[in-house]
Amino acid sequence: MPQEDYTMSAKSFLRINKNRHTNLLHLSILLVNLCCLLLIVGCSNTHKNVRGEWKTVLKGDWSAHLYDVFFISEKEGWVVGNSVGITPRHDIYNLSIDEENSFSDETESIILHTLNGGEEWKIQHSGIFGKPLKKVFFKSLEIGWCIGEDGTIIHTTDGGENWKRIQSNTKSNLNGIYIDEETGWIVGDWGTLLKTTDGGNSFQIYESNSIQKESLKAVHFIDQFQGWIITSSNPEDIDHPGNIFHTIDGGKTWLNQLKTDRALFGLHFIDRNIGYVVGDKRAIYSTSDGGKNWIDIAQGSNTRHRTEYGQPEYLGNEPLHTFTLYNVDFFDNENGWIVGDLGVILHSTFEIDKDNVRKWKHQRGGPRFHNSADGLLLGLDFISNKNGWVVGENGTILHTRNGGVTWESQSNPTHLLFDICTVSEAMVYVVGDRGTILQTNDSGAEWKSQDSRTPECFGGTFFITPDEGWAVAEAGVILHTTNGGVVWEKQTSNSNQDLLTVFFIDELTGWCAGSGGEILHTKNGGLTWETQNSGVSSNLFDIHFTSRFEGWVTGIFGTLLHTTDSGKHWKTSKLSQRLSELSENSNIWFNAVYFFDMSYGWVVGENGTVFHTNDNGVSWYRQQSNTDNFLYDVHFISKSEGWIVGKDGIVLHSKDSGKSWRPQRTDTRTDLTSIHMYNSSNGFVAGQYGTILKYMVTNIN
Repeated sequence: MPQEDYTMSAKSFLRINKNRHTNLLHLSILLVNLCCLLLIVGCSNTHKNVRGEWKTVLKGDWSAHLYDVFFISEKEGWVVGNSVGITPRHDIYNLSIDEENSFSDETESIILHTLNGGEEWKIQHSGIFGKPLKKVFFKSLEIGWCIGEDGTIIHTTDGGENWKRIQSNTKSNLNGIYIDEETGWIVGDWGTLLKTTDGGNSFQIYESNSIQKESLKAVHFIDQFQGWIITSSNPEDIDHPGNIFHTIDGGKTWLNQLKTDRALFGLHFIDRNIGYVVGDKRAIYSTSDGGKNWIDIAQGSNTRHRTEYGQPEYLGNEPLHTFTLYNVDFFDNENGWIVGDLGVILHSTFEIDKDNVRKWKHQRGGPRFHNSADGLLLGLDFISNKNGWVVGENGTILHTRNGGVTWESQSNPTHLLFDICTVSEAMVYVVGDRGTILQTNDSGAEWKSQDSRTPECFGGTFFITPDEGWAVAEAGVILHTTNGGVVWEKQTSNSNQDLLTVFFIDELTGWCAGSGGEILHTKNGGLTWETQNSGVSSNLFDIHFTSRFEGWVTGIFGTLLHTTDSGKHWKTSKLSQRLSELSENSNIWFNAVYFFDMSYGWVVGENGTVFHTNDNGVSWYRQQSNTDNFLYDVHFISKSEGWIVGKDGIVLHSKDSGKSWRPQRTDTRTDLTSIHMYNSSNGFVAGQYGTILKYMVTNIN
C-alpha cells in the first residue's frame, strides 16, 4: 500500500476522530443541558401538579324530618318522615353506585329500615312523592302500614320490601293509626275517621256526629270496644283547643271527656284505667280511671321560675320548661317517656306527689339540659324498659340501652351550619342552627358537640386564640368561652335582635351585628356591650375590621357601611352610594366582606356578585364570578389568593386578586355558607345539612 495513501488515510482518520470528539463533547453538553432542563421542568411540573381538593369530612345522614319510629323486635324497626332536599349522605356525582340509598331532588316520603337495632339504616322506597309520612305501625314482621298527608295510606305484607297504596277516599292529612287483628282506625284532619274490619286491607270513611271539624291527632284502643282520640283545631284555625274523646262501643259513639285550650298531640294508655295525653304549652294530662277524671300535671309548673326566651333564669329541679310535647310511650306501668321541643325527653319516676300523680324528670334536652343541635323530637318507641328509640327533625335518631340514662345518636343531624372559624391546622369551631356548636382538634377527623345551653340559632363565631372565643345567636344571645368551649358563659347584650356575625380585633375589642341594623361593641372582652348607631334598620350579615378603628359591615339592599373611628360613626360606603344612584341596590344582598389588609378587600352577594377594592374602598370594581349563584362568604390568605363559597356547593378560587375566578370541585351540591382558610393548603367550609368540607392538597404525579 503506498505510504501517501496511508498518510492520507491516517490524516483522514485523525480528522474524523477529532470531529467525533467534538461531536461527543457537544453531545455531552447537550445531554447535561437536557437533564438540567428536565430536572427544572420536572420540579416545575411537580409544583404545578399539586392539586387542591375539597372533601367532605362531616355531613348529616338524612336530610329529613322524621316523624315516627316503630320496632317490632329489638333488632328490626322502621322510621318514617319526608326528605327536605338532597340527602347529603350520598355522593351526588355518583348516584349510580349507591342508588339503593339515594333520594332525588324532589321531596320524597322516607321509610328507613334496620335489622340490627339501628346500627345501620337503609331506605325502603315507598313510591310516594311530596307527601310526608307521619305514622308507621306493624302488627307482625311482615304486615305494616304507613300513613301521611293528603290521605296517604300504604301497606306492606313483606316487611317493607314492597309497599302498595290503599285507597282512603279522603284528601285530609292522616295523623294516627291503630290496628289489631281485624279492626283498626286511622284518624286525620277535619274530623276524618277511617275504619277497617278486614285487618287493614281496606278502609272506609266512618261518620261521627260527635267529632266533626277537629284535627284528630292520635287514636288508641285497649280492645275492640274501648278507645280514645285526641284532637286540636285544624291548621287554618287561630285557636287550638284540644279534646279527648272516648268510646266504649267500638266507635259507634264518642263522648268528650275533656276540653282544653291546648292542642293535644300524643296519647297512650297503659291499661283501661291509666292513660296519658301530651300537647302544647307543656300539657301533660293523666287519668287513673279511664278518663272520667283528667289531671293537668303541668298546670302552674312555670310559676316558680322566671323565663327568658324559654330559658330558666334561675335553675332548679323543674322538668317541664318546654313549649310543646309531641308524643308519649309506656313500656309498662312503671316506665314511660315523653318527647317534645328543644330536644326534651322526660321520664316517669317512682315518685308520687300529694295528688297521687306520677312525677316526670328530664333525661335530655329542654332549656335546662339543652344539648347542642337538639330540635323537635316527634316520635318514640320502647321495645323494653331499657331499649328505646326517639326520632325528630333534621334526621335525628337517638337510641338508649339503659332506659334513657344515656342516649346515643344513630345519625349525624342535618342542621344548617352558618359560620366556621379555623384557629389552627388542627382546631376548628363551627356554629349553626338549634344551638349547634361543633369543634375538632384533629383536623376534622372527629367532631364533638359542645353544650351551648341554648336552642337559638347561631349566626357567627370568632376565636382570638384556640381557647378564647365568642358565638352570637338569635334573640341577642352572646356566649363566651375561655377554655376552648368546655364551658360557654352567657354575656349580657341588652339586645333582642338576631345577632348574625361577630369579629374581634384583640381579646378586648370586638363587634357583632345582626337584624334591624343592630351593631354592638365591647371594649372589655364582652363584659359589657354597647349599641352603636348604624344608621340603617335593615339586616346586617357580616362585619370585618382591619384595625381597632377601621371596619366594614354588609347587609341587604346593597348595604356596605364603613367606619374609621371604631364604630362611633358608620357611613354608607361609596359602593353603596353608587349602587343606589344606579338603582341597583335593591337587587343585591351583600352577604360577606373580607379585607386582607387596609387596602385589599372584597364583597360578595347574590346573583354571583363580587366587588373588589385595592384602595381601601375609595373605588370598587365588579369582578366576574362566572356564576349567578348566591355567594355567601369570601376569604383571602394573601392579596392574590382567595376563595368564595355559595349555593349548590360552589367553591370559587382565585390567584390573581379576583381578576379571574375558577370553580373548584366539591363532592356536594348543598349550599355552602362559610369558609375560613388557615393557609394555602389548609381550610374548612361549612354549610347546609350539617356539611363540613376540608381543603386537601395532593400531588397528582
